Amino acid sequence: MPGWHRADIIAALHKKGLTLEGLGRSKGKARASLSAALLKPSRGCNLIIAEHVGKPLHELWPDWFDRSGKLICRKAIEPSRAASTQKVPDKLSRPRRCA
Repeated sequence: MPGWHRADIIAALHKKGLTLEGLGRSKGKARASLSAALLKPSRGCNLIIAEHVGKPLHELWPDWFDRSGKLICRKAIEPSRAASTQKVPDKLSRPRRCA
């Protein structure tokens, strides 16, 4: 079951007269932190958003949170760091052969 699209979450907040900036201000969080929580899991920020949308964490982000609200293993969510930091050989660093 897919979760909510981030635009739908923002729209749900707007329907209640809320913005990420205003919500962040009232909860002592930066707007950028709440915005980032729409793209990757941050339990505290996700919980603030979910409470104000009126839905449980697992309904908004089923790939990130289980029914009890616990974060699903990060390894299943984020690509491995090793894969993202592997050095890729630069083709331009090799000498070119002239014909």
